[in-house]
Amino acid sequence: MSTVNILDLTHTPAEQQLDKLVAALDGLAVGSSLEVQSGLPWGNLVAGLQGQRWGQFDWHPLEEGPDHWLAGLVRLEPDARNNTLVGFFIRDHRHCDTLYAEAENAANEGETARMADICHRFLVAMTHHFRMEEEGLFPAFEEKTGMRQGPTMVMRSEHEQMRGLMRQMHQAADTEDADLLLRAGGTLLFVMQQHNVKEEQMLYPMAEAHLRPAEPLLKEVQQL
Repeated sequence: MSTVNILDLTHTPAEQQLDKLVAALDGLAVGSSLEVQSGLPWGNLVAGLQGQRWGQFDWHPLEEGPDHWLAGLVRLEPDARNNTLVGFFIRDHRHCDTLYAEAENAANEGETARMADICHRFLVAMTHHFRMEEEGLFPAFEEKTGMRQGPTMVMRSEHEQMRGLMRQMHQAADTEDADLLLRAGGTLLFVMQQHNVKEEQMLYPMAEAHLRPAEPLLKEVQQL
């Protein structure tokens, strides 16, 4: 297993954390990542990083409180598409897909402790993705278009369906039950794939067309 680079800000004074985070991002090669650890929520720190390096990174919560906060920081290749709504949310889909695949592989290999750890991270990632949509993207789209009974209503309904399966996966991770994880995960994967296609091919492009410029919304949801 490859070594994970960790930036531990737990004992770093608050006024020094942003400088250390920016320096760590600047030190990453394009496509590389590290894990950032803290004892506090991320909101202000992410906002500061956006102010200095917007469009140059992705930020993925991995563990959320109450005393331990862990996130993945990824260095992006300079590209104007990084700041598009479609690009932003599709990258987050792929992040969730990767974590699910890793959890499934660990379950199939009988590595139940690793399975449980990755599954918990997957569930945090999915919960964060839903939050970015339900608290940011969907309300903004509905307000702009007046379409409250359209695609966002369908997406919310499918989120609830997926949450039920995610609760089963959480139980599987807590009990290190590989069979349950594979059963619930297999169903979730099917629903998730169909859901993502609808978002990527229909909802996200529609939202991109209506919510310009996208940068203020994307900065807001990234901080959630």
